Formats: sequence, C-alpha cells, structure tokens
Amino acid sequence: MNGFTPFMMFRKEGQNMKSALSTSKLHNMTPNSIEINSTSSSTADASPIVLHETDLLRLKFIPKLVDNKQDPPKSVSGKLLFEKKRKNDDAFPSDINDSSKKVSRRSVKVGDWMEVQFDTSETYKLYKGLQHLYELYEEIGRIPYGTATYTRIDSAFREFLSIIQNEPSEAIMIGEKENYNLIKILLQIISKTNSLDYLRKNLSELQNESIQHLSSSLNFERLQRVANLMQENLDNSNEEFWQKGVFKENQWVLAQIFSCPFTIFEDKAYVGGKGIDNKNGNVCDFIYQNKISQNIALIEIKTPCTEIIGGEYRGTVSFSQELSGAVNQVLNYRDNLMKSYYMLSNSTPEPFSAVMPKCVIIIGKLASMKEKEISAFENFRNSLNNIIIMTFDELHKRIVDLIKLLS
Repeated sequence: MNGFTPFMMFRKEGQNMKSALSTSKLHNMTPNSIEINSTSSSTADASPIVLHETDLLRLKFIPKLVDNKQDPPKSVSGKLLFEKKRKNDDAFPSDINDSSKKVSRRSVKVGDWMEVQFDTSETYKLYKGLQHLYELYEEIGRIPYGTATYTRIDSAFREFLSIIQNEPSEAIMIGEKENYNLIKILLQIISKTNSLDYLRKNLSELQNESIQHLSSSLNFERLQRVANLMQENLDNSNEEFWQKGVFKENQWVLAQIFSCPFTIFEDKAYVGGKGIDNKNGNVCDFIYQNKISQNIALIEIKTPCTEIIGGEYRGTVSFSQELSGAVNQVLNYRDNLMKSYYMLSNSTPEPFSAVMPKCVIIIGKLASMKEKEISAFENFRNSLNNIIIMTFDELHKRIVDLIKLLS
C-alpha cells in the first residue's frame, strides 16, 4: 500500500442488530473518510463515490464491500448511478426511491445498447475511490458489524494511538481528568500553531502546576514501563536488545548505579587500543559522565542469562569465563583509555576527564544462584578496586525501589 495512510475506525453509537442490518443513508466518500454499514455478515454498503454532481444531474458509483472467500482480493462490487431531475423537482429519483423511471442492465433488450461516458476527472475520481476501498478492506480484513466511519490518520497520530493501545498504563495516565484536559489544550495549541514563537508563547501561558502534574505522571509511567520491560525479559539472552532496546532508549536506568549525578556521554565509544595498522581498537558499550566533575565511567553490558558461577572449587566456587573475561575486558578498556587520553580528549567535542574511571559490568542474575554462590560472588566483587559488578535483577530492584519512593 505505497503512500497510503491507514484508516482509523470511529463506530457510531446506538447501533443494534435491527438498525445495523437496515439500509442506511451513507455520506458521500471524501478523501479522508469512508462510512460502512453492514447489510449481512459478509457484505456492507460503503460511502458513494461522487463522480459528477450539479443541481440537476449526478453521477455516482455506489460500492459494496464483500467478504469474498473464494477470491479475497476482489472485495468490492457496486453499481453506477446516473440520474437527472427537473428544476422544480425537490429530489433526485433515487432519493425518493422512484423505481418507475429506473433503467438497468436488465432493461437493455436484445439489439439495444447503453453507454455511460466518463471524462478524465470522473475516471480519476472512480479510480481513487476504488483504491481507497480496496486498501481499507485490506487494512480491516473483515466486514465490520453495524455502522462505522473510517478516517484517515497521519503517521504521527497513528503512533500516538499505538502507544495508547499497546501501553495501558499510559492510556490510564492520559485518562486522568487533569492530564486529559491539559493534553486537549496542548493539541489545540499545536493544531493552530504556524510558528515556533507562537507555540512558545502559548505554552508559556499554561499554568505551571498543570505542566508539572503532567510531567510527573509521564515520568512515573516511564519508570513503570521500563521496570515491567526488564522484569519480562530477565530470561532474554539477546545482548543487542539490552544495549539498544533498554539502556540506550532509557539512558537514566544505568545512572541508577551511581551515587553521583551521571548521564550518558557516548555509546559504542572508541577507547583507544589501535595499533600502527589502525586495527584492533576497543569499543566500550557505554560511557557515562559525572556532569559536575566531568569524570567518566566505562560500562559493559552482558545479559541476564550470562553465567556468573563456573563450578565447585576446593570448598568454594570459581567464576565463569564470561565474568572473568568481562572483568579483564573493562580493565583493558580503562588501560587503553588512560594511554590514549590526550589524543581522545583533543578529538572529542565535549570535554571529559579520566581520573581512575570506574568500570561497570552488568551481568547475570542473583536469583539464579545458590546461597553459597552468592556469598562467594559478594566476596569477589567487593574485593575489586574501582570495578562495580551488578546483576540485572539488582538493577531492576533499584528501579522498583525508585518507583515505590516516588509513589
């Protein structure tokens, strides 16, 4: 459906079985809307396509949507209506259902013939109307019960609707009376805006309390959504999902690791290590920066499914190759960064410092470990110098605790 913006349905109120299946006077099709009225479980009348209309004549195509099980792409049938009236007539013959003057294909006898000629404008209107009908039926894939109006929506509004449909918590937040009224005002302002200055002026006139209430609601729902996303994916072993779908999209999550105000500085950042052949450079998953001191921290992301424990070892446990490898990995990042600091700082637009930068590893789950293994893990990570090892379920718990604090 190249270039076609899908339709959104607005069902009319008060439809029952009797009225839904009765003949309904439908409004003419417009470029942005189509009305549908079901006449059976497999057919529905659709808005007429007006090809030509004056005070005394009109030419329309009256379409019908068909649930064609034998040949699904052929989902539209219809009839052509061409009629005239006198100046003194109050209505066209079809409006008063005057069938005495009706001429149809059945009226054509052997030897007779009938011609209805279209000009280029009429042909184009028929083509576009039929195109809309076929695309609409492909979109909805069924005959809707009762009477419904389908209206074109642009991609931005479609995305807004998708958020409400797929994120019940955000729909509930928008549904709060105070937020709903504010959003209506915002939409009205935006729809009338023809310049950025005008938009700023109108937004500045809104009450601060309303803006703050909406902002707080949005932030709380964002926290809850990320907490749910992490909880639902604690068995997800896709490293790219965690790096891009969670931590890059929600950069504030990793900031919960630190006691100081850290924000993202760069993702997939080069930290040095290239040889004279310009190969074998090191790329760290994330670099976060303390916005006050400008010092940075290096963050390496594994997955919740990455093993932490290796096996039994002389009354205690050893640690997995993945964990020991990750520790050496971030230490290597830090070493190369320190050696290349002056070159990197001169080539980076934003200033930063690297004073014994912290190294952070997000890996595995505590919930998958036994008590003896947790004890050994605590001894190991607490003995490391300037390296933080945090599990995915611990980070999730921090988000949950933050939600409880805010609520």
